[in-house]
Amino acid sequence: MQIRHSALFLRSLCSALIAVALLPASGQVQAEQLSEAERHQQRLSTTAMSQTLPLQKRIRALRELYADEMENGRIVRTFCVWDMLGRSGPVFSTVEDQALRSLHYGLELQPVAYQDEERLVADLRSGACDAALMSGSQALAFNRFAGTLEAPGSVPDKDHLYTLIQVIASPEMTEHLQGGGYIVLGVASLGEHYAISNQKTLRGYSTFAGQSLAVPASDPSLRQLARALQAQPEPQSQMAAVQSFSSQQTPLLMAPLVAFYAAGAGQAGNETRILNYPLSQSTIQMIGREARFPPELAQIIREDFLLKFPHYVRRVEQERSNIAAGLWLDVSEREIAVLENRMQASRQALRGQGVYDPLMLRLAHKVRCRMNPDRSECLPAAH
Repeated sequence: MQIRHSALFLRSLCSALIAVALLPASGQVQAEQLSEAERHQQRLSTTAMSQTLPLQKRIRALRELYADEMENGRIVRTFCVWDMLGRSGPVFSTVEDQALRSLHYGLELQPVAYQDEERLVADLRSGACDAALMSGSQALAFNRFAGTLEAPGSVPDKDHLYTLIQVIASPEMTEHLQGGGYIVLGVASLGEHYAISNQKTLRGYSTFAGQSLAVPASDPSLRQLARALQAQPEPQSQMAAVQSFSSQQTPLLMAPLVAFYAAGAGQAGNETRILNYPLSQSTIQMIGREARFPPELAQIIREDFLLKFPHYVRRVEQERSNIAAGLWLDVSEREIAVLENRMQASRQALRGQGVYDPLMLRLAHKVRCRMNPDRSECLPAAH
């Protein structure tokens, strides 16, 4: 992964975003009201959460803090993983490395592959899975803050996404990443969502009106954007949407690029074209059951995901390189301007419906304007 901005710029931007996101701290129990044992537990928790301390010291504190949950020196958890290609797919192969790394801090993740994402989600809810790695659109139902990363047009590229994942990996963000019995354990890149056409007459967004468009049923943002483009969305499972398009049952598709390739659609008819402007970021997110992943353990897992961000990006780029160059279709500046206005309207509509998290939308806006202050939405006249 190539970061276009300096590390110092990204660190300062990340710090500024965290300052914006912080809410007034809730009242804490005064130290003098705690017993010695409680103060010791509090010190261990503070040590495990601190990003300024050596990792080994944090791990020792974590092991002592949750010694009663360990089996043979490890916390054992079932880790369910969605990959459209099962155990042989690009996501699962990356996860096996994640499981090995987790042993270092006393967590034994036992990965189980799922090709059916709906079943994976059901098993997480039932408790059959302690944690599950799923698409960001599915994760939105468990945590709005992290799920909002996939809002259309909100996060233009991987530089922007990397900065926001740095924010997510900060201990100060913990309260935004848990609730309802679930906790976000990590976010990684899965490429981008694109619009794809398989008919010669559908050469740009302006020709989508009235056309059937296959879209993943779990993704409210793509459904909303399809309607904003005056297309007729046909919600299906992600794999079914891609297969419906590749078999030419529907002329248009909105989906993650990795799904398009994984389903073999890269070899679809001669008229297939990918409109070369990403609609939104596609992420994969690890969601855990809050009772099975205490905050200190969740914090270290999120940091590990951040560390592995370039690896996930490289894996996606390997898949992208297999797509024939002739499938890409450039989009005019005029169409891009119209598309960005419609994506902004879609974000606002879904925020108003309570689908998107307002704080994450504000943070993403700040990142866009800090990285590209000449964007029309960032100019004084836009406010």
